[in-house]
Amino acid sequence: MRRSLRTTLRVAGVDHPMDMLEVCHRLSRNRSRPIYPTEYPLAASGPFGLWLPGRKAEWILFQPRTTALHQQHIIAHELGHILCGHRPDPILPSDGVDSDSFDWGALRRTAYDSEQEQDAETVATLLLESAAASDGVVSPGSSGRAQRAQHALGDLEGWL
Repeated sequence: MRRSLRTTLRVAGVDHPMDMLEVCHRLSRNRSRPIYPTEYPLAASGPFGLWLPGRKAEWILFQPRTTALHQQHIIAHELGHILCGHRPDPILPSDGVDSDSFDWGALRRTAYDSEQEQDAETVATLLLESAAASDGVVSPGSSGRAQRAQHALGDLEGWL
């Protein structure tokens, strides 16, 4: 999975940690169907995010009433479904989405008990782990020891 993801992201120009909105934009350029991450006020009792695959585009709906970090995680998780080639479930009234507008189905993110949810969470972790580790990285000193330590602790080279 990691090797396939690396290749897909390299082709899309995702070669360092970046905002998940930018990841969606870059992936969209290399696909037949663009990906539109969109804030959507999902029902409080429903999922925080949904992936809605359409005939000509795909939407990732995410809860606007949560933290920016949580939104990044939601988008990364839903991208995981797309990148793994998962199939959607039917939209349910409890999803809080107008099913007349989106009749293609959705994958709802409320538990990680299925293999698809575990795969999507693995991809989300891979997409986000290095971005979190690289925040606030200080440039290493010029000594070989400092550079080796920086590489071991958070160098962006080979981030995925």
